[in-house]
Amino acid sequence: MKTEMQVLERLKDMIASQLDDHIEAQGSMTPESIDSNNIEIDFPDPDNMKRNSMLYIQPDNETLETLSMSSDLATMNASVFILCKGSRNADLICKVFGYYSALYRMLRGNQTLSGYIEGVMITDMDYYPQVT
Repeated sequence: MKTEMQVLERLKDMIASQLDDHIEAQGSMTPESIDSNNIEIDFPDPDNMKRNSMLYIQPDNETLETLSMSSDLATMNASVFILCKGSRNADLICKVFGYYSALYRMLRGNQTLSGYIEGVMITDMDYYPQVT
């Protein structure tokens, strides 16, 4: 059985190794390359960001459903926060949406995290012009 942390670590590793393949220019702005130093499994902390662009994976909740005597269906919900700073607001908007589009394309093209889980889906996206 895989633990929740193992699934989150797998997601982090896949983002670090595959997101760059899906990043495209947004107008005149091309978001920077992402590696494991840009991704943390933690609550977003804008004051302590290591880099100007960071992705934070935050586990939210999990539901368990008994399927039979020997198996359960575990559904874990997590939020991925994309935080960018250090540029003009218009450039930051392009970077955030560039990363979001790349993340969406990456996960739509590999919904099982290379066979690690049954499936992943993105259900919604919220945009906040600033974080307090």
